Amino acid sequence: MQMLRMRLLAILCLALMAGAAASGQAQASGRDRDRSGERAMADRAISLDEAVARAERRYDARVVRAEEKRHGDRIEYRIRLLGTDGRVFEVRIDAETGRER
Repeated sequence: MQMLRMRLLAILCLALMAGAAASGQAQASGRDRDRSGERAMADRAISLDEAVARAERRYDARVVRAEEKRHGDRIEYRIRLLGTDGRVFEVRIDAETGRER
């Protein structure tokens, strides 16, 4: 009986250590992803929110939709606006330069 308890205790300890190791790796992987996201944000001249505000001011229009599109390593903001004349039009802004395309 004593031997059975020792084996069960050993198995339980191994399972706990394996779980802790997997958890540590997952956390490290998450941190790496966060850092890559931070690098991507650092490469941008403006955020999507800033691009939206600029487009609204420049065209005196209301934003209907705004999204981020990736083209390889380039990021482009596509902003759909509703003009005062009722027309809907799209503006594309390069995230790295902040310039309209």
